[in-house]
Amino acid sequence: MVNKFSLRLIEKTQVLRPASLCLVSLSDNTVTQNSSQLAHALLRISAIMNRRQINQAQSFLRVSEFTEKRLADFTHEPPTPVDAKFASARARLETAIKDLGGKQAIQAGDDYAEETEIQRQLIDKLHDELADVREAAEAISKEIADPSLIKRFRMPRSNGLDAITGKARAFAKAIRELSLNDELAAHGHPADTATQLETLANDLDGQEGEQGTALGERVGATASIPTVIRAGLAAIKTLDVIIGRIYKTDPATLAAWDTASHIQRTPRRKDEGEKVAENEPPTPPDHTA
Repeated sequence: MVNKFSLRLIEKTQVLRPASLCLVSLSDNTVTQNSSQLAHALLRISAIMNRRQINQAQSFLRVSEFTEKRLADFTHEPPTPVDAKFASARARLETAIKDLGGKQAIQAGDDYAEETEIQRQLIDKLHDELADVREAAEAISKEIADPSLIKRFRMPRSNGLDAITGKARAFAKAIRELSLNDELAAHGHPADTATQLETLANDLDGQEGEQGTALGERVGATASIPTVIRAGLAAIKTLDVIIGRIYKTDPATLAAWDTASHIQRTPRRKDEGEKVAENEPPTPPDHTA
């Protein structure tokens, strides 16, 4: 269940999503009703695949569906060289999909990536709440002429999960030990600010704990993800050439192919140091020529 303080942060973030999704627990019914293999795949995708890679994996699924619907066009007796090349490329694509966790996991993984972004926004807003508490504490410190009070409310040096939740608990401890709940309430904060800070910190830590196993695999697993993505993109490039030639006089099919093989671009965050992948998505040929 999402506490009142979490909902307050969600409102400030203006994320119009069900509250139950904003602090999603990977152990609740949304996952446990599925197989343990799917749950592990979801964790793996959300923990070790960035948004760009998830978008590429989504394109793999669309291309797989597109080619499945047109298998009859590449089934001749005896098989032609084009049939063999088409089948080979499609098999490589299906292998890539399987290595990324399978169709169901990739589809659901996109939702988990969104929840990760929501969690990041909540962490940012918790940072803002801590800053508000510190500001109130500074005012109280000056009112009672006790400069030592503000030392208990130093802001975290980073905006990481551990730093934020650790400071939330430290602030809560200081509020109780200094009996500041009433004073904070007089400055516009909730009467149970200390408890709510602790509850939110526990909620965020609980979510992170559910992902611990997958995150522990990050170092070893991330090395294979780019390799699998490159293999899938290479298969799509082969299919792109074949589709472009075989359906050269069929604009409707070519348009459907362009939609299936398109990879959504993701705007880069200014504070991300993520290295750009070496292989760009394949560019479909100019079918208008």
